Amino acid sequence: MPRVARITDMWTGICCCHTGCIAMTGRIISGNPIHESGSLKVARLTDMVIGNCGHPGKIVTGAPKHNSSALAVARVTDLVTGCIIGKIVTGNTIHESGTGTGPPVSPVATVQFQGEEITYTEVDFGNSDDDPTIDDGLNIYPPVIGRPPTPEEIVRSEALDVSPTIDVEDSTSSNIIDTTAAVDCRSIDPSLPNSFQLSANFTLGDLSTKAVLTKSTVRAQHGYTAQDMVCNLQGWAEHIGEDLSTQFGRANFIITSGFRAGSSTSQHERGMAADLQYPLKTNTEVYNIAIWIRDNLPFDQLILEYGGNRPWLHVSFNRFGNRPSTASNKFGTRVSPGNYIWGALKNMI
Repeated sequence: MPRVARITDMWTGICCCHTGCIAMTGRIISGNPIHESGSLKVARLTDMVIGNCGHPGKIVTGAPKHNSSALAVARVTDLVTGCIIGKIVTGNTIHESGTGTGPPVSPVATVQFQGEEITYTEVDFGNSDDDPTIDDGLNIYPPVIGRPPTPEEIVRSEALDVSPTIDVEDSTSSNIIDTTAAVDCRSIDPSLPNSFQLSANFTLGDLSTKAVLTKSTVRAQHGYTAQDMVCNLQGWAEHIGEDLSTQFGRANFIITSGFRAGSSTSQHERGMAADLQYPLKTNTEVYNIAIWIRDNLPFDQLILEYGGNRPWLHVSFNRFGNRPSTASNKFGTRVSPGNYIWGALKNMI
C-alpha cells in the first residue's frame, strides 16, 4: 500500500514557470495541524508544496477512502500541480493508506510529450468546459450544469485554483482575417476510421477520440450528420491546424479537446473547435502564439484560456461563415473559470 506523505516529504517532476519546463524537486510545506504520522503533520488533498526554485503548487490526488479532517490523505505517487507538475516520492515508512484499487480523488490523464511526462488532473478536466454560456466557473470535475454549485463545491474549487496573476500587458489591435475558405466534403465517408487523414498533419482521431481530455467518437448531433461533423473537423484542420503546424511545428502542441459529444451550445459539439496546448512553452510564448493566430488565421473565435495547470488556446473555424471581426466575442481571454475578457488578449504570468 502507498506510504502516507507528510510535511517536509519530497516530490519530483518539472516546473513550467521558467523558460520552458525544467526538471525540479521540492517539498510538501503544509499539512493537517491536528493529525500526524511519525511526528510530522499529515499532508492532504489541496495542501501546498514548493519547488526548490521557489514556485508553489498543490496536492491534487489522495487516498480514495482515507481522510484527515475531511480531506483525502496524500501518499507516495500522488500528484502535485501548479507551476510545478510531479509526484510525491517520499513518505512515512510505517504508515500506509489505501490499496490503490479505489477510484482516484481526481480524474487523471498522463501523456508523453517530447520526452516529458505531462499529467492532467481534476483542475484541467474541470476547465475543459470553455463555452462561456455553460462555463460553471468552477475548477472541479465533473462540471456543474443546470444548477447552482453547492457551498462545498465552491470551497473545493477555490482550494484547487491555480490561476496565475494577470499582467498589465494586453493587445487589442489586430488585422483579423474574416474570410472563410470553402471546404470540399464530397468524398467524406461518415464511417471513416480514426486513422483517416483530415489534412497532412491531422487525423480524425487527433480531433476526436485521441484528444487528451475529451475522447468522443464523432457522431450525429445538433442537426449535423456524422458526415457534416467530419467535414467541419476537416475545415478546422485545413484552415487552422495546418497553418499552426507550419508556423510553430506540429510536434510542439497537443490537442486536449476536439469533437465532444453533448447537448450544449459549444462549437466543440459541432466539430468546429479544438483546444490546443504548448506544454513546454511559457505563458508569454503561448500569448505570442495567440497574437499570431489573431492576426494571421481565418478563425471564427479565439480564446486564450487560463485556469488549469497550463494555458490553452480555444480556436474555432466555421466553414459556413466565420463571425465578423467586429463581433464582440470574436476573440478574448478567459482569465479564470467563468471570467472572460472580450476584445483583448492578456498575458498572464
